[in-house]
Amino acid sequence: MRPETLSSLEITLLILGMALVTVLTRSFFVFLGDRVRVPELILRSIRYAPLAAIVGILAPELLLPAGASEISQLDWKLPNIWGGIAAFGAYYWTRKMLPTLLVGMAVFSLMRHWI
Repeated sequence: MRPETLSSLEITLLILGMALVTVLTRSFFVFLGDRVRVPELILRSIRYAPLAAIVGILAPELLLPAGASEISQLDWKLPNIWGGIAAFGAYYWTRKMLPTLLVGMAVFSLMRHWI
């Protein structure tokens, strides 16, 4: 039976292994240089990766109550939803980050105490 904790050697090997995998995957194009041609469609698609990651992280936080695991548990009484909608609206009209944060947090705080 394996113990619950890892030894110092196992932790060190784990960190070194993760570092090696990270370096290899992130420096793929640096090592291969111009020998690899990436299709234009893939280059255009990569531009949307950061936005997709942010949406993937924020959407569950905005739309679901704590501990929920599926969208059917959506509750319109959550202050997160209203703060997110207000922040989206503020950014749409101002295109500035400070008003977006202030409006979103103000609406979130008001809804948290009101609902």
